[in-house]
Amino acid sequence: MTNKLDVHPASLEERIQIYRNIFEFEFWKMAPSMEEHVQLRLKSTKHNRAKWYAGCLNGQVVVSLGCYPLSYYFKGEEITGISIGSVHTLPLFRRKGFAKQLILWVEKEQKQKGAKISSLYSDIPPQYYSKIGYLQCPSWESWLIVNDTRTTSKSFNWNLERFSPTNVLEKLNQIYSSYHNFIPLGISRPLTYWEFLISKQPNDEFYWLKKFPNQNLGYVRLTRVGNDLQISDFAVNQHLSDLLEKLFGLIIKFAREKGFYRVGGWLPDEPVIRSLFKIQPRTHAITMVKSLEKNLTIEPEHIATADHFSQIDHV
Repeated sequence: MTNKLDVHPASLEERIQIYRNIFEFEFWKMAPSMEEHVQLRLKSTKHNRAKWYAGCLNGQVVVSLGCYPLSYYFKGEEITGISIGSVHTLPLFRRKGFAKQLILWVEKEQKQKGAKISSLYSDIPPQYYSKIGYLQCPSWESWLIVNDTRTTSKSFNWNLERFSPTNVLEKLNQIYSSYHNFIPLGISRPLTYWEFLISKQPNDEFYWLKKFPNQNLGYVRLTRVGNDLQISDFAVNQHLSDLLEKLFGLIIKFAREKGFYRVGGWLPDEPVIRSLFKIQPRTHAITMVKSLEKNLTIEPEHIATADHFSQIDHV
């Protein structure tokens, strides 16, 4: 019997064990029974997009994670990176440094393959990840109780028009890039990644920010969660504040007309957003980033704008 952690890419059998561990010991359940949960994860577009890693002792998976390919905007350039999710250690093996060993091993392997930045969303005190080089970023959750405001859109030539995203990915990416590529640190979206995002949460609704007669100047992706209307993704042309004001005014109007109690989600600390929503720090899924490249330094200006990471990008 050995106490040395064996770290490696997970086999199919180990992936099944990882999913069973998660079902038994965590809240990330996808179905009422373990086997249904395992089958859903095995078939999941999201989980199949990740490369899974296992840390084993005597053949038992005791620690695991999923590593997702991701591209970033960094100082106006697009660079290759990763995002880490579902970090899990069996309860009996916690506080032994196994998760740290696994993360550092994965980062080293991915760096050799060209990854320059890693991100994750921490559900535990972020100081844990700070000790291995991750930097905490502003992470906001912004909501508005719909009946507590009289905000209405005053732009008579503007409206939200529902559309199907499947055949307009280039237009979506054009608007998304126009809004995000000036940001010191943001998430870049190649078309293959857009295709994945469209398949994720397939019941979401997409709306153009439309100016009469036929100008699409922004978009929003909305997720219905009980009595809440969640803004999972949005962008406007050229990061213009007047377009943001029109977009969010129309979203609030839409939420009121449809009878939602709240509207909001992960929204950045923009002046327009702060004027309309109550912005508070998230207590979960806290955004953290790390440079994997010696010559790539993440400065305070990069950290400050990482609040533009969208909720739909969460791994």
